[in-house]
Amino acid sequence: MSGIVVGYYAIVPTNVAPEGLTRKVRGGYSGPIPGYLIARLALSRDLHGGGYGADLLLDALEAVAAAANLAGGRLVVVDAIDEKAFGFYERCGLTPIGDSERLFTRIDEISESLALAQYGLPPADTKAAAAGFRWATSGTPDYLMLLQIEPVAHTSRSSSRPKDAVADMFGALGFRSIAEESDALASASPDIHCRIDSPHHATIVIRLDERAAVDVPIPHDRPDLSARLSDDRVARIYATTDSIGQDGLIDRDMLARDIAAGSVMAATVAVVRS
Repeated sequence: MSGIVVGYYAIVPTNVAPEGLTRKVRGGYSGPIPGYLIARLALSRDLHGGGYGADLLLDALEAVAAAANLAGGRLVVVDAIDEKAFGFYERCGLTPIGDSERLFTRIDEISESLALAQYGLPPADTKAAAAGFRWATSGTPDYLMLLQIEPVAHTSRSSSRPKDAVADMFGALGFRSIAEESDALASASPDIHCRIDSPHHATIVIRLDERAAVDVPIPHDRPDLSARLSDDRVARIYATTDSIGQDGLIDRDMLARDIAAGSVMAATVAVVRS
């Protein structure tokens, strides 16, 4: 079997020079900042203009996020070879460094770039991407926040029967399975909260113990959502396996089926402001 290469990229660890970066971006580093370089991102000319370049960058950003989960790192950078490439990276949410041809995004904000690369400018309802997760939020009147994640099987030392590691994690955080969407929700433990970073951005912060932490950024375009969360001081969060449609929005029929299958856990989570 033979094939044709239509696109490729390379990812290499790198140290990013701090010049041209703000103190907030440097994150306390006074010298070189650990990160990753997406190098030689290229697509066949026959496919230009079809949105495939954004898909390729999306795949590269997801790979960087996965690598950073294992090896750490603060920034991801790209070097634009010309003005056209520079404009492409800017449209996908990356930020120029000074007057150079280099652009960057922070690892902890990579989902914003993923959302822009995959969907372009957000529509009237939220559809945001984050590596390993899919998020969606509803509008009025309920303002629920929904996390979709695939089950992860694991076997404990004391049992040979596989269990769902994701369900175990949310169970430890105080989430409980629901039988109907209208069910009263349990209160989550203090180890998880929803942080309002701006009118257009929130973060679900999970602290499992002193060594384990998960931050899930949720870029959105609903200032009314941030205002509602701030007023209520709690967020209704649902962990599901299959409730987000192909358009990136909550599908109520899919959610109902997921609930009926016993695959949805939910809780109210405290809201704080950054």
